[in-house]
Amino acid sequence: MDLDWLEESWQRSGAPGTAVALLTGGRLRTELYLGTAATGRRLTSATTFDSASLTKPLFAWYVLELAAADELDLYAPITIDYATIGAAPDPRLGRITPAMVISHQTGLPNWRPDGEQLRLVATPGEQVVYSGEGFQLLLKALQNTRGPDTVAAELRDLLDRFSMTSSSFLDPPAGSGRLEDGSGQLADPDGAGPGHLRVAAPAVGHDASGQGFVRQPRDRIGAYGTLDVTLPDYARFLESAFWGWDSVSARAIRARLTGPYGVPNGGRTLGWGCWSRADGTIVLHQNGDNPGFKHLAVVAPATGEAIVALTNGEGGVALTDELAARFRSTS
Repeated sequence: MDLDWLEESWQRSGAPGTAVALLTGGRLRTELYLGTAATGRRLTSATTFDSASLTKPLFAWYVLELAAADELDLYAPITIDYATIGAAPDPRLGRITPAMVISHQTGLPNWRPDGEQLRLVATPGEQVVYSGEGFQLLLKALQNTRGPDTVAAELRDLLDRFSMTSSSFLDPPAGSGRLEDGSGQLADPDGAGPGHLRVAAPAVGHDASGQGFVRQPRDRIGAYGTLDVTLPDYARFLESAFWGWDSVSARAIRARLTGPYGVPNGGRTLGWGCWSRADGTIVLHQNGDNPGFKHLAVVAPATGEAIVALTNGEGGVALTDELAARFRSTS
């Protein structure tokens, strides 16, 4: 990857900052930090980003680990009281399985319109419809069966095992040393957080005019995208998930991550979007898209290549789109 081109693409995007990791041979080789996390504060390896939907592949790994341990049937309908989550009555809801959720084939919308009931927009299992609602539905079902505290602890343990020591699905408790000071920075950015978490100052998302957004508290886990993550942490996740861990369960999970599920040519695997290069190489991808944050992770498992790009501005989508096009065309 041409680093000069990367910097030029970032400058064209207008995003205040970007952090880019390049992996080759299944290992992190290059980290690039350009611009600012917030006014007067440079991006560094300790900067945390609202990862948006880059959370989803990590949550999918958690689900696949439960399946590998025979604690979850990927293909059994999810048991949940749909009335409690505000879903309109529809017998087709009873067909939704965990596998449909993590391959975006639930037929649920990404998000229901404000104030409206949750309704299917397609029949479950028949087509790909990207859905954050589906991920939340599965999280709720797991919390109901395993207990909210157990699920939270298991997700923290997963971060630990991936050595994602600066990342978290939830904000630490008040008084723990990780407190907002009102400017989007942390009162004690170099302190140590509770348990495994090391505290770092977050990047501030920016709109198209460069105005910073107010950071939203992480007071509940969202499988769709509440992970705060640093660039090295997400790179470590990719390293371990695709090339590092060597166990029966890890190999079984990789086979599911890289094999298509359900709809032929549907563009999804169990956990990732999917492309095929001209030479037949499978490329997995996930975008992150929250207000002020535009991200990309792309992985070619067979060749050991991956890129993670994190940006803190609406314009960052121009950079991630250009990166995706370059990665997809490389053979």
